[in-house]
Amino acid sequence: MKTKSIALFLFAALFLAACAAPGSGSLAGTSWILQSINGIPVGGPVDNQNVTLIFTSATEMGGFGGCNSYGGSYQAGVSSIAFSDIMSTLMACVDNNISRVETEFFNALNEANAYSLTQCESCVVAGTLTITGGGQTLVFVVQ
Repeated sequence: MKTKSIALFLFAALFLAACAAPGSGSLAGTSWILQSINGIPVGGPVDNQNVTLIFTSATEMGGFGGCNSYGGSYQAGVSSIAFSDIMSTLMACVDNNISRVETEFFNALNEANAYSLTQCESCVVAGTLTITGGGQTLVFVVQ
Protein backbone atom coordinates (compact mmCIF):
# COMPACT_ATOMS: atom_id res chain seq x y z
CA MET A 1 0.00 0.00 0.00
CA LYS A 2 2.87 2.37 0.83
CA THR A 3 4.37 1.80 -2.65
CA LYS A 4 1.09 2.81 -4.29
CA SER A 5 0.96 5.97 -2.18
CA ILE A 6 4.52 6.92 -3.18
CA ALA A 7 3.81 6.22 -6.87
CA LEU A 8 0.62 8.32 -6.70
CA PHE A 9 2.50 11.14 -5.00
CA LEU A 10 5.25 11.11 -7.66
CA PHE A 11 2.69 11.07 -10.47
CA ALA A 12 0.83 13.99 -8.89
CA ALA A 13 4.08 15.95 -8.47
CA LEU A 14 5.03 15.47 -12.13
CA PHE A 15 1.48 16.30 -13.24
CA LEU A 16 1.47 19.52 -11.23
CA ALA A 17 4.95 20.45 -12.50
CA ALA A 18 3.68 20.17 -16.07
CA CYS A 19 0.74 22.39 -15.13
CA ALA A 20 2.75 25.13 -13.45
CA ALA A 21 1.39 28.64 -13.67
CA PRO A 22 2.64 30.70 -16.62
CA GLY A 23 5.74 32.66 -15.72
CA SER A 24 6.33 30.62 -12.57
CA GLY A 25 9.94 29.94 -13.58
CA SER A 26 9.58 26.35 -12.40
CA LEU A 27 10.92 24.09 -15.12
CA ALA A 28 12.48 21.46 -12.85
CA GLY A 29 10.97 18.02 -13.38
CA THR A 30 9.42 18.83 -16.76
CA SER A 31 10.05 17.06 -20.08
CA TRP A 32 9.51 18.56 -23.53
CA ILE A 33 9.46 17.41 -27.17
CA LEU A 34 10.76 19.82 -29.82
CA GLN A 35 8.10 20.74 -32.38
CA SER A 36 9.74 23.50 -34.42
CA ILE A 37 12.83 25.62 -34.89
CA ASN A 38 12.14 29.14 -36.16
CA GLY A 39 8.62 28.08 -37.17
CA ILE A 40 9.81 25.10 -39.25
CA PRO A 41 8.50 21.73 -37.97
CA VAL A 42 11.27 19.32 -37.06
CA GLY A 43 9.27 16.29 -38.19
CA GLY A 44 8.62 13.06 -36.36
CA PRO A 45 10.80 10.96 -34.10
CA VAL A 46 14.32 10.04 -35.17
CA ASP A 47 14.76 6.26 -34.84
CA ASN A 48 11.70 6.31 -32.54
CA GLN A 49 13.22 9.08 -30.40
CA ASN A 50 12.02 12.68 -30.38
CA VAL A 51 14.32 15.66 -29.92
CA THR A 52 13.82 16.34 -26.23
CA LEU A 53 14.65 18.81 -23.48
CA ILE A 54 14.35 17.46 -19.94
CA PHE A 55 14.84 19.70 -16.91
CA THR A 56 16.10 17.12 -14.41
CA SER A 57 16.56 19.57 -11.53
CA ALA A 58 16.49 23.29 -10.78
CA THR A 59 19.89 23.69 -12.50
CA GLU A 60 20.51 20.63 -14.72
CA MET A 61 18.99 19.60 -18.04
CA GLY A 62 19.57 17.12 -20.84
CA GLY A 63 17.88 15.12 -23.54
CA PHE A 64 18.25 13.77 -27.06
CA GLY A 65 19.22 16.07 -29.94
CA GLY A 66 18.45 13.84 -32.93
CA CYS A 67 21.74 11.95 -33.10
CA ASN A 68 23.29 12.56 -29.73
CA SER A 69 22.35 12.64 -26.08
CA TYR A 70 23.31 15.87 -24.34
CA GLY A 71 23.31 17.53 -20.95
CA GLY A 72 24.28 20.73 -19.24
CA SER A 73 23.27 23.44 -16.83
CA TYR A 74 20.66 26.16 -16.96
CA GLN A 75 19.49 29.15 -14.96
CA ALA A 76 15.87 30.25 -15.23
CA GLY A 77 14.07 33.27 -13.86
CA VAL A 78 10.45 34.25 -14.32
CA SER A 79 10.95 34.62 -18.08
CA SER A 80 14.72 34.51 -18.57
CA ILE A 81 16.81 31.44 -19.25
CA ALA A 82 20.44 30.69 -20.00
CA PHE A 83 22.04 27.35 -20.82
CA SER A 84 25.70 26.56 -20.16
CA ASP A 85 28.19 23.72 -20.16
CA ILE A 86 26.21 21.86 -22.84
CA MET A 87 28.01 18.66 -23.77
CA SER A 88 26.88 15.87 -26.08
CA THR A 89 27.93 12.45 -27.22
CA LEU A 90 29.77 12.41 -30.54
CA MET A 91 27.75 9.94 -32.62
CA ALA A 92 27.85 10.60 -36.36
CA CYS A 93 24.53 11.42 -38.02
CA VAL A 94 23.90 9.39 -41.15
CA ASP A 95 21.08 11.70 -42.26
CA ASN A 96 22.25 15.24 -43.13
CA ASN A 97 18.82 16.71 -42.32
CA ILE A 98 18.88 15.23 -38.81
CA SER A 99 22.41 16.53 -38.34
CA ARG A 100 21.28 20.01 -39.46
CA VAL A 101 18.32 19.99 -37.03
CA GLU A 102 20.55 18.91 -34.14
CA THR A 103 23.12 21.63 -34.92
CA GLU A 104 20.39 24.29 -35.11
CA PHE A 105 18.87 22.99 -31.88
CA PHE A 106 22.17 23.11 -29.94
CA ASN A 107 22.98 26.57 -31.37
CA ALA A 108 19.56 27.89 -30.32
CA LEU A 109 20.02 26.53 -26.78
CA ASN A 110 23.41 28.26 -26.57
CA GLU A 111 21.87 31.59 -27.67
CA ALA A 112 18.71 31.36 -25.55
CA ASN A 113 17.88 34.17 -23.16
CA ALA A 114 14.11 34.02 -22.66
CA TYR A 115 11.29 31.52 -22.36
CA SER A 116 7.54 31.43 -21.95
CA LEU A 117 5.12 28.74 -20.87
CA THR A 118 1.65 28.49 -22.34
CA GLN A 119 -0.19 26.09 -20.11
CA CYS A 120 -3.19 23.93 -20.62
CA GLU A 121 -6.74 24.70 -19.60
CA SER A 122 -7.27 22.44 -16.55
CA CYS A 123 -4.24 20.40 -17.76
CA VAL A 124 -6.29 18.28 -20.18
CA VAL A 125 -4.42 19.60 -23.23
CA ALA A 126 -0.61 19.78 -23.18
CA GLY A 127 1.10 23.12 -22.77
CA THR A 128 3.95 24.59 -24.78
CA LEU A 129 7.39 25.91 -23.93
CA THR A 130 8.90 28.55 -26.20
CA ILE A 131 12.59 29.39 -25.88
CA THR A 132 14.02 32.41 -27.72
CA GLY A 133 17.28 34.27 -28.13
CA GLY A 134 19.75 35.34 -30.79
CA GLY A 135 17.00 35.40 -33.42
CA GLN A 136 16.19 31.74 -32.72
CA THR A 137 12.84 30.29 -31.55
CA LEU A 138 12.35 26.76 -30.24
CA VAL A 139 8.80 25.48 -29.58
CA PHE A 140 8.20 22.38 -27.45
CA VAL A 141 5.17 20.45 -26.21
CA VAL A 142 4.92 18.53 -22.96
CA GLN A 143 6.37 15.03 -23.28
